[in-house]
Amino acid sequence: MLYPAGLHERTDGGAPIPILVGVFLVCLFVLFAVGGLILVQRLVPMGVRQRQNDVAGFIYAVLGVAYAVLLGLMLVAVWEQWEAAKIIADDEASEVAEIFWMAHQLPQPEGRRIQELARSYCRVVVEEEWPLMERGMASPRAWATLDDLRDSVQSFHPTNDAQLALYQESLSQMDGLSDARRKRLLAANEGLPGILWVVLIIGGVFVVGFTYLFGMENNLTHVLMVATLALIISLVLFTVAALNYPFRGDVHVAPEAFEQVLERFESSDLSDL
Repeated sequence: MLYPAGLHERTDGGAPIPILVGVFLVCLFVLFAVGGLILVQRLVPMGVRQRQNDVAGFIYAVLGVAYAVLLGLMLVAVWEQWEAAKIIADDEASEVAEIFWMAHQLPQPEGRRIQELARSYCRVVVEEEWPLMERGMASPRAWATLDDLRDSVQSFHPTNDAQLALYQESLSQMDGLSDARRKRLLAANEGLPGILWVVLIIGGVFVVGFTYLFGMENNLTHVLMVATLALIISLVLFTVAALNYPFRGDVHVAPEAFEQVLERFESSDLSDL
């Protein structure tokens, strides 16, 4: 059986940073930022740095605004991507649920067969495919079950107008299910391009490092200001990394919609299973 290229094998996409690793990296970045400032304060006299405050302040205002805009855009982009992935998963679960409910109105044994396949598809997605998406993979068994489900729907031959309407609606739901599944698997492997990460990280280093050029009479105040700036930048970068791939990492879209649908399949009076 053939599957869309690359969807059942691991892709080259990166993986989100685990929360504990992210906290460690945030602390490390702040320590390096503070350490660099203390080193500059010891090597370069305060008077030399203080004479450059006016010019450095003007340049830093432009640099800081440009980086803040870029960082904000990336945070919004990954958040919208994460929300869109959740909506796609919900839509997919809704599509397979509609097929299940409509199958109840079809003659037997065709209706029961479609319901069995719909439930099997949800179960395979939850139990097998969701863990596989952590590694950028898809389940061949889920593809096979989806193909069997489509074949069962298409093989039904309506004998009256009511069955014809159900048949046409079922075909439409199958198209929606296939489309939602394709979008979910694509979303599972789509993250920010590597070039953007290079710009974000190097930009963050320059934004923090530029503050070393300022001279302040109170060194402790300067240290606290730089530490706060480094903390905010690193926290935002960590958030972007954590949300970058919506189906991977500690912060990910869970299969709650499919689990809810499976629970309804088991308890509903409309189930022939």
